[in-house]
Amino acid sequence: MAPKNIPAARGCLVRSIREVLTVIALTLLVVAPVAAGADSTKKDKAEATESGIVKVLVYSNPPDFHSPWQKTGTQSASGSGVILDGKRILTAAHVVTDAVDIQVVRAGSGEQFEATVEQIGHDCDLAVLKVSDERFFDGVRTLRLGEMPAVNDQVQTYGFPVGGETLSVTSGVVSRVEVGDYSHSRERLLLAQIDAPINPGNSGGPVLADGAIVGIAAQTLAKAQNVGYMVPVPVIRHFLADTADGRYDGFPRLGVELQGLQNPAQRAALLMDPAQSGALVTRIDDGSPAAEKLRAGDVILAVEGLAVAGDLTVALADLGRVSFEAAYQSKQLGEKVRLSILRAGKPADVEIALTPHQSLVPGRREHALPDYLVFAGLVFQPLTFEYLDTLEEEPPDLANYAYLQNIVRPDRRQILLITSVLPHAVNRGYQDWENYIVTTVNGVMPRDIADLARILDQATGPWIEIVTEDRSFLTLRMEDVRAVQPRILENFGIVNDRCASLRPSATVAEVKAVSPDVKAAPSAGSAAATEPKTPSPPVR
Repeated sequence: MAPKNIPAARGCLVRSIREVLTVIALTLLVVAPVAAGADSTKKDKAEATESGIVKVLVYSNPPDFHSPWQKTGTQSASGSGVILDGKRILTAAHVVTDAVDIQVVRAGSGEQFEATVEQIGHDCDLAVLKVSDERFFDGVRTLRLGEMPAVNDQVQTYGFPVGGETLSVTSGVVSRVEVGDYSHSRERLLLAQIDAPINPGNSGGPVLADGAIVGIAAQTLAKAQNVGYMVPVPVIRHFLADTADGRYDGFPRLGVELQGLQNPAQRAALLMDPAQSGALVTRIDDGSPAAEKLRAGDVILAVEGLAVAGDLTVALADLGRVSFEAAYQSKQLGEKVRLSILRAGKPADVEIALTPHQSLVPGRREHALPDYLVFAGLVFQPLTFEYLDTLEEEPPDLANYAYLQNIVRPDRRQILLITSVLPHAVNRGYQDWENYIVTTVNGVMPRDIADLARILDQATGPWIEIVTEDRSFLTLRMEDVRAVQPRILENFGIVNDRCASLRPSATVAEVKAVSPDVKAAPSAGSAAATEPKTPSPPVR
């Protein structure tokens, strides 16, 4: 019987195999089109995203800080950018700073289009470019702004880094979110660290999460691998809302120096309750937003209702614990910030109007050329971080003001330097002076470079005596200086002995001719100086 059953079993086996193969074939027929459709959808989505990414080609002519009346010469560089709605290109400010020619190329295209800077925010390292040729935007799909990603969320960086010509995409995660130093401006603003590689050429390119912009690639940490930083989306939204009226005002500063209160004895001495935490106000910039509302010795307990911890941090929704500045930097200039303080053991609430304020040692210049004054071959400039960056080593006395004593006083709004001396017989004996800090001129401390120019222009005595911080003395005969000043300027090819903003007859229009980004500063009582901007529609 077994032999008789074998053919039947074999026939069942064959039938079963045929049925299985038929099922597999049908499955392939059904699945294959779906897989092909998924691949097609994924490809279309990627192409749509990439259509909004641009390469930014820049020729720039930055100033020469060692001869501040002239520029260094043409330099070329490239970065990246992303197209937003409204036919705008968002990129990093440092990519287009001092640009004399900008060309942009969309990903996948070989055609270059001329672009110009529409708005630039050096403090937050962001800029908006515009392209007048409408063909540039044909078929583009703009990218929207997303929400702030959490730590460990996946992100992708898009851009055109060195090493190739086509669009590069790298992946990583958000490693941390904190208030940190922006290398372009030395401002402390919200900053997000990512481990997706950021290389030269990536700057200005978008960082995406779920297809939406969550940051702009900005900087990397030297001597570290895969440690990059992006300008996070809250800072981008602030910048775009600020520039919606056609004018960029910048991020607010309180103008105070604070000390953490983590020692129980110190808190008790300040009459704080054991459960209270806060920050001790140690110094206040003269003329700053906080100057009329806070005093040295006050304790800031809360900012906008958020308790300030002893380590100078606050807990923000969606961000976690970050430095207290983030609690008010989301506001625009002209708005107010609410503080809860403790003064001599008594609680109080204060409101501070956020008005423009510049620190003693600012990060970047406001004009195309640095502020300068040439007198008897002495080259005077105010100390800035931008100038410090040009030095191979930071002199300790300059670094002290930049990092430790960066506080504006009524009698000192800038640190003035003799950065160099142009040799002439009139200044013999001083020709090796470099980076000397000016303390007094004819017995008077100049508040800033404009005050220095006034003192020298109005000097009537026979002598000019300059004393520096290290107690070096420089004496010049005024009659000799006036006689040789034109010759010194001619010898070194200097057209003007001072920057445009210091010339007695300079108008705002003339200053703008030097720097198109310069605007007339509103007077202290003007609406532009005191009123918040009209709320703008939400940025998408």
